[in-house]
Amino acid sequence: MNTKQTRRGFLRTGGAGATLLLLGTRASGRIIGANDRVRIGVAGLNGRGQSHIGGWLDQENVELAYLADPDENVLNRAIAGVSKRTEGKQSPNAVADIRRALEDKSVDAISIATPNHWHSLATIWACQAG
Repeated sequence: MNTKQTRRGFLRTGGAGATLLLLGTRASGRIIGANDRVRIGVAGLNGRGQSHIGGWLDQENVELAYLADPDENVLNRAIAGVSKRTEGKQSPNAVADIRRALEDKSVDAISIATPNHWHSLATIWACQAG
């Protein structure tokens, strides 16, 4: 059995843990039943954002509620990709500003895949939103 930790594996696990940490803040206010769906937003859709989208779509009971990116072309491609991959079963809201997604109290967590220099501000906004 190979137990060597790779940098990529560490980052993947750490990113998932950080997202789940944010999930706990809003989700702790209510009990999520086995049949409930967790509503997720993804901010930053190029590069790493595509991995976030794919990872969330691979999970059961996860709904991509919002996709956020200031580049309209990237946003439209991501929305089309989600629709194609889910055969039209999921159609996330498209927003250019992550704050629009954070205003929606039905969103349980935001997965932040923006360039590094935007991570802290997006995290602060997410924490302020609850």
